[in-house]
Amino acid sequence: MAFKNIYKSTREHIKLQFLDAIIEHNEKLQQEFLAFARNQEAESEKQSYGSFLALVNDVQTTYQGDFESVDTENPDWDNYTPSHSGYIEEWEQYQQASEQEFQEIFQFFVSAALDKIILQRPDELLAMLVGLYEAAMDAEVPDEFGSFDDVNEFLLSEHRQVMERIVQKMRLSAVADSKINAAFELFFRYCNEKHPGNQYFAKHFEHILLALAEKTGDAGRLLTMMEEAGLEQKNLPELSLLLLKSGGNQESWLQSARKLYRHSEPVARELLKYYFEKDQVAFVKTARELFPANPSAWAGFLKDYITPELDKSLFVKVFSKLLLLEENIAHYQKAKPYLDKAAYNTIIGELLWNKAFLVKVLAEDERYADIRAIVEKENDRWHFEEIIAPILKVYPDFCFAKIKAMVDNTLANERGRSVYKRIAKWLLLARQITGHESNAMYLIKNTYNHKPNLPALKDEMRDAGLMGG
Repeated sequence: MAFKNIYKSTREHIKLQFLDAIIEHNEKLQQEFLAFARNQEAESEKQSYGSFLALVNDVQTTYQGDFESVDTENPDWDNYTPSHSGYIEEWEQYQQASEQEFQEIFQFFVSAALDKIILQRPDELLAMLVGLYEAAMDAEVPDEFGSFDDVNEFLLSEHRQVMERIVQKMRLSAVADSKINAAFELFFRYCNEKHPGNQYFAKHFEHILLALAEKTGDAGRLLTMMEEAGLEQKNLPELSLLLLKSGGNQESWLQSARKLYRHSEPVARELLKYYFEKDQVAFVKTARELFPANPSAWAGFLKDYITPELDKSLFVKVFSKLLLLEENIAHYQKAKPYLDKAAYNTIIGELLWNKAFLVKVLAEDERYADIRAIVEKENDRWHFEEIIAPILKVYPDFCFAKIKAMVDNTLANERGRSVYKRIAKWLLLARQITGHESNAMYLIKNTYNHKPNLPALKDEMRDAGLMGG
């Protein structure tokens, strides 16, 4: 990372100047500094496993009670805020009102959790998060109206979001190694004693563990703790790879990455980056294996690495998928020189539902007759100007006749300002057609003077610059 490299190479007196400048008027930073300094200067009293368990149980009891106090059949309507001003189905109102009550409970938890970060108490923070997790798992909340597919799944989803917020704050905080070690030791012991063999429990907390592990200077000790707790690397793949890399054991990192990349996309991305630098044959082989499993996800990653020289077939697949996902003609321009007939026809076939973008692709290849065939059949006013624009100069007579027919038919059957905006756009196109300038002016005047009188249509035509003010 650029920041880490620059920071390490910056002289110490510059770092101290920066610290003095930002800490003088920031009370929270002052509290964090005091806690960090105390922890670095002396080993503070270590929380016992019994204390860890007690905090887990207290948090679980408190928040499980709070969750179970939410009445999904009669939510707190006085404090309910609709998600939007439009019509909301009754069942959806019940769901939203209940969700907002749950979210208020989680918000109360976040406030208490952030205090633990400031006070440099990651062991207590993990205990609180574990207690909240157990509460979300065990809460029994009746839902006779079926407002939720599964109340506990919703609570676990909210728990994940809470952890992500805490992770962002944790990454901005300094934490002493002794505190990180203590937190990991207590958490792993809890995993081993309360959830033995449960691969999903520890995995749920992987991102908060990563945020702590990123700060450690004792990666080897944390790996040993994992092994002693019976936690396999495949159940915490990102954490395992981070600790191996932090420990400086490149060979062990590579061996583990090769074993774990099928279990974790983040690990697979790291392995691919390594292969791209060190072994491009392995890069291509691994990319070929991964891409079919999730083309949408891997196309976005591989676009910055794959080239026709590395693998023409994979290059085409990546940019064809991006073309369909992002509707960016630049992706087609990259893939086009390497497309065979089958690949080209596949792209065209998958774009049949999206006429506007299909026409952009056809125009890139100057397939104007095919565009005309689409325009002949197309009566959808929403994208009409986009699909006819590429052939205005190629088929002027056809295009003017089609535009006039669209204007006449639309005025005969539809009303509304959005309709009139579209008509104004079509008339602007008609005015661009070489050889039909006088016909276009006649059509514009007739439309403006439509009977019965349509004041909103006149407004839109004036706003488009078709008629004087």
